[in-house]
Amino acid sequence: MDPRDASPMAFVQAFWDLWQTLAARVEAELDTRHGLDLRAFITLAYVQGAEPGTDQPGALARLAGVPRYEMSRMLSRLEAAGAVIRQGDTNDARRVRVQATPQGRALYSAAEQSVLNLVAPLLADVGQPAALELTTRLRGLAEAARRA
Repeated sequence: MDPRDASPMAFVQAFWDLWQTLAARVEAELDTRHGLDLRAFITLAYVQGAEPGTDQPGALARLAGVPRYEMSRMLSRLEAAGAVIRQGDTNDARRVRVQATPQGRALYSAAEQSVLNLVAPLLADVGQPAALELTTRLRGLAEAARRA
């Protein structure tokens, strides 16, 4: 493939290649060092308040892009590991709130450092201005895709 090809198909293939390669490396590191998969890691990030309103399973499922039943399974695994707790909402008995435990916050912090150690050198290779531009543009594309 021509590296100067800017066609939509070339973008999709490049994005796929990056995602598969990076996700596999991150997933292996998270599993080996922390017993987490990538979805559990991302879920822990959301539970810790990375986004407003992420203390309910339905909101977490929407953010993670998974069905509610899958989020329920994920939360069950995290709860069994002592990383999160699920409690009934005192204001609405139909709702459940999810919170990270101290153990979950420590697990996330250690896992985050592992991810940063893998990704930071890759971003350093492209340079800070280019990495910022790439991140900004990818966020913009993700938002455009959600609106489309």
